Amino acid sequence: MERQARIKLFVLDNIVWFISAGLYLFFVALRPEGFLKLQNIEFIVYTSSMIGLLVFGEAFALITGNLDISLAQNAGLSAMIVGFLLGVAMPGIPGWVGIILVIVVGALLGSINGLLIGKLGYNAFLATLVTYLVFDWSTYAIRRGAIVNLPDSYLAAGSMKIGGIHISIIIFLVIAYLLYLLLNKTRFGNWIYASGDNEKTTRMMGVNVGRVFLIVFTLTGALAGLSGLLYTGYIGSVTSLVAQGKIFNAFAGAIIGGVSLKGGKGSIIGALGGIIMLGILDAGLTMFNVDPSVRGILMGVVLGVAIYINITVENLRDKILMPH
Repeated sequence: MERQARIKLFVLDNIVWFISAGLYLFFVALRPEGFLKLQNIEFIVYTSSMIGLLVFGEAFALITGNLDISLAQNAGLSAMIVGFLLGVAMPGIPGWVGIILVIVVGALLGSINGLLIGKLGYNAFLATLVTYLVFDWSTYAIRRGAIVNLPDSYLAAGSMKIGGIHISIIIFLVIAYLLYLLLNKTRFGNWIYASGDNEKTTRMMGVNVGRVFLIVFTLTGALAGLSGLLYTGYIGSVTSLVAQGKIFNAFAGAIIGGVSLKGGKGSIIGALGGIIMLGILDAGLTMFNVDPSVRGILMGVVLGVAIYINITVENLRDKILMPH
């Protein structure tokens, strides 16, 4: 491949990082005292870590050629179930047990999607629409108000700092690294890409695609449960509004991060760039006190732009790789 073609592919594959840098410099020019402070930069990454886990989950689902619109509801229900156990039903449970439970509950909820899609052959949109509704209303059924008397050790993951850095940032970066290794350094990672790229051919190669889908959706559920834990620590309590509406942010982060809508393409590095971009945008809108309704409209616009960029980048990559 020619050097010029390699440079073009590098730019296309990392375009989200160029967009993020431009967006950051734009806000620096408008409000340098806010965006150049290290503590503010740390806070941007901190607040991005919670939605970031959902972005990673959505990225995995999309790479398999599926999608998951129930991720945010999974995060909310996982947090509510464990919060209810720790704060109401069995208040003597240690916080560290609750941390394990919220991840396990998230994984179990995610495995429902995996069974519906991987074993029963449900369409991913319809399957996760069903679980979206079930998870959402189950959260309200358990408790509509807030649960506040939770163990400090349980809240620590989403609130405490170590050496001036929030623990959730460390968790987020460790998870990102582990997911990178899973996708790029393991046979199972190859199966994930292959299943999304051409499911029929992958089955002919002897890969149990249904099992791949089951494991991937169980993993995305575990990420949702962990996200629910971090949101709980950030808020300091569990409410029925944990992660509400965040699925659109998760989609936007994954898609603008270069994860293909057709499946079989995407990376953790790209998804991480999408997360950072969303964090910068959210911080900028917050600093300028933009009305929540306007921010919601802007998020819809961002999602639309992300889809357009995703499609455009894929077309350009195809032209470079297959010029004739």
